[in-house]
Amino acid sequence: MISKNLIEVNFIVIHHSAVLNSEKDPTSINQWKSILKNHKKEFSKKFPWSISPYHFGIGKKGNIFKGQDEDFFCIHAGDDYYNFRSLAVCFLGNFNIETMNDNQLNSGIDLVKDLMKKYKIPFERVLRHKEIVSTDCPGKNFPWERFSNRIVDIPQYKYDSIEYAYKLGWIKSLHSPEELVDFGNFLTILKNFYKTIRGD
Repeated sequence: MISKNLIEVNFIVIHHSAVLNSEKDPTSINQWKSILKNHKKEFSKKFPWSISPYHFGIGKKGNIFKGQDEDFFCIHAGDDYYNFRSLAVCFLGNFNIETMNDNQLNSGIDLVKDLMKKYKIPFERVLRHKEIVSTDCPGKNFPWERFSNRIVDIPQYKYDSIEYAYKLGWIKSLHSPEELVDFGNFLTILKNFYKTIRGD
């Protein structure tokens, strides 16, 4: 008989539900209930204690829904090594189609940071589902750079400044706020800035 307990908590795996959010379900609670219902329908006979494919769900307004107990494994990763060694966090929505709002993103960041602190998990072990198996989960529109920058405590104003400079043409591509700039690139940024203020 397969034990229901996690062997250890070494990873956090990030998912999306791949179901579009609806204006009729503003907090995503109905979507979450549907996920639990479908999961129990599929797995109740084999794993009667398993109530959810995820340990946590994060709704459109930032609501956090509790799923499987943190001591129990979830059937979520497509790889039992990770199923038995990870916590599953699902952002509700289809982020191949829609984009995530700040309420949902901020709530997810706070949750993941709390879990990292609780279980002493480094950011290198916070994985997107697609890093484990062949899938596009958590979606091409998932704001991974913003998510990861905030997780490692890069201030948002630095990220905003990079976007601002890019829009004004001071820099030619988006960079990580913590990326080192060589002297040649620094002079190029100054030249572009000077050309902008002169109106060239």
